[in-house]
Amino acid sequence: MRRLSIFVLCAAFHALALSTGCGGDDPPPVPDAGTQPPPPLPDAGPPDAGPPDAGPVDLQPPVVITHQPEKDATGVPPETMVEVTFNEAMQPNRGTLQLIPGTGLPNNGVLVASPQDWDPTVHTVRFAFPQGLPLRKTLMVSIANFADAFGNPMQGVRSFSFTVSDGVAPAVSTSIPAEGASSVALATNEITLNFNQPMDITVGTLVPGGGLSLGAYTWVGNQSLKAPITSPLVNNGLYSVRLDNFRNANLKAFDGAPYLGDGKLDFGTGPDLIRPTVREGSPREAATSVPYDSTRFVVITFSEPMDTAQGVGKAELVDVERSTRTLLTPSWSSDGFVATYDVQFKLRPTATMKVDLSGFKDRAGNPFDPAPYLGDGSLNFTVAADTLKPYVSSSNVLDGTTDVYPVEVYATGGTPATALRKIFTFGFNEPMDRSVNSVRLAESGSPNSFRTIAGEWSTDGRTLKVTITPAASGQLPLLGNTGYFLDLTSLKDVAGNPLDTTLGAVGSNGRLDFATLSDNALLDHACAHALTVTPTSVLASVSANSSPRADTNHGHYEVTFASSSSPFEGFNRMQIPWRSHFLFMNRNVEVTVSDPANPNTPIQVSRAAVEPACPSALTYRARFTTSVDATVNVKFGPFTEQKFRFVYEQEY
Repeated sequence: MRRLSIFVLCAAFHALALSTGCGGDDPPPVPDAGTQPPPPLPDAGPPDAGPPDAGPVDLQPPVVITHQPEKDATGVPPETMVEVTFNEAMQPNRGTLQLIPGTGLPNNGVLVASPQDWDPTVHTVRFAFPQGLPLRKTLMVSIANFADAFGNPMQGVRSFSFTVSDGVAPAVSTSIPAEGASSVALATNEITLNFNQPMDITVGTLVPGGGLSLGAYTWVGNQSLKAPITSPLVNNGLYSVRLDNFRNANLKAFDGAPYLGDGKLDFGTGPDLIRPTVREGSPREAATSVPYDSTRFVVITFSEPMDTAQGVGKAELVDVERSTRTLLTPSWSSDGFVATYDVQFKLRPTATMKVDLSGFKDRAGNPFDPAPYLGDGSLNFTVAADTLKPYVSSSNVLDGTTDVYPVEVYATGGTPATALRKIFTFGFNEPMDRSVNSVRLAESGSPNSFRTIAGEWSTDGRTLKVTITPAASGQLPLLGNTGYFLDLTSLKDVAGNPLDTTLGAVGSNGRLDFATLSDNALLDHACAHALTVTPTSVLASVSANSSPRADTNHGHYEVTFASSSSPFEGFNRMQIPWRSHFLFMNRNVEVTVSDPANPNTPIQVSRAAVEPACPSALTYRARFTTSVDATVNVKFGPFTEQKFRFVYEQEY
């Protein structure tokens, strides 16, 4: 019996499918989209040529799974595209979308799909309306005549309706601060912008103005954004925030006119009329037993930035029982909120103290209001008793030093012109009792044979200078190559606490132990000339052949280099007898000596630092020896300075 071909069977089923429909209620008539092509032939050979199919055939019709706008949607923006998504890949050049009423729409609302309307998967088709959808209209949408990639047509018509909005562009509806606000609080730390419709939260830039700085903004949902204020607001400030490139969820551009007027949020802070107050004090108001030793500062924190100009505001430390007043100098923080006053050792143990504050103003000129924190305008407190022992915090000679030079030569300003002494200075960790100033000096080998020496206290009682002079005429202040100690244990602080011998710079016995070097009498003698004799000016010439002489024994010279640029060099001549020679200098200058009469016999020069016999005048010496009377050339330099001084001495 002759079989029906696959083509005939497929055509019959196709006709049956077109005779039935499905979709929304009461669909409108579907316009003719043209003659529908038949589905592709699955048969790979002629009739009766064996097995008709090389694999399974897709005979299922495509189905609409989603569409936008949704059914019965309202407020649909007029710029919206109608989007339909199918459950499988579709034929890109087939299918009809009809909108009723179609007045004002392309082709009276009948649109036929074309390949450029589909997404890459050919599952979703989008229809655009360049002139927009009609405002405030309810539109009925009918989807028909689409077919899948195998040619299977969708069954019937899918329909839905939606209502178009009035087409208003997105705008700011409210804000914090409000648009045009003129008295915004300085403490405001963020701005909030609320929009009248859902926004595209992936775009948009806030541009602050008027010195305002903002951090990154964040969205709360899709209709409100917040941005932190990262710069301090100031009084009488005028600020703005411009909104750039914002748009709604359907990509319609933001309109800055309805609420903002100019597309910017504008606000101001207005004048400062609030009086500043003290927010906190350290010590706190009415504090008791404030530590005497460890309290170094009084710190006043104000409620707002203050006028820190010199002369604006005064703070006085008052000892209530003694009625003494000490003017304090402020150190202001950069923001003007905090004034710090150094009161170390200005407090008195067990005393009632206060800091009187007067004349302070904020930066707007509002006078200080003492009442909220201080009440009477003073920071009041009491000081604890001082029970801690003082200790030596520093000494110009370290305990245990074994190379102390026994002499310092100094100019007396009278007769004799110079004298000898040795000065020791001691620093203490707190003010000491200035009425007690005696220390004892003894040789280490004879501790019971001592001299009592009166020291000199500094005004603040924290530094004691002990000057040791010769015990008798013709003697040195200290013997050379001898061990000594200075006993400080008789000293005490202003509260009467004795010296702590376990801490500080004088070891564990309250004594400074040291040993001396031998005395250099020639250096001491040179110091006397350097300190009291006006130097003779001499030029160090560029050439040794024409150099001036500088060779008077005990002579004090000021040398000026003839060369005009650094490093400086120059020559002087010395006509000298055979023996050792010393140039005691105030600078570390390189010295070279040569004998023109004996050019092959080098003269060795040693250069070294000298002991601190007169450190302000002489610091280095150059030494050389001539074996015969000679006229030598002395080259100075290279050196970085154009002048220096020296005292010439011959060995005794």
